[in-house]
Amino acid sequence: MALIELYAALYQEYKRILTDRQYEVLWLHEIEGLSGKEISGRLDISQSAVSRHLTRGKISILKEIKRERAKQEDNA
Repeated sequence: MALIELYAALYQEYKRILTDRQYEVLWLHEIEGLSGKEISGRLDISQSAVSRHLTRGKISILKEIKRERAKQEDNA
């Protein structure tokens, strides 16, 4: 499996913890490689909103990773 496919699969897994907009913005940025300006134009939202969705989405993913890691350590 190519790296991009693995990355896409990871984002699919985290879709359950992101808002729809966070997921959409993260997908466009990380998977499709669009810039904040391009995402802003495509979704008709401000560039600052794009930045907020990216930041909050990434924070949510990092928190989930930490929770999963803690679970694994508790089960070890």
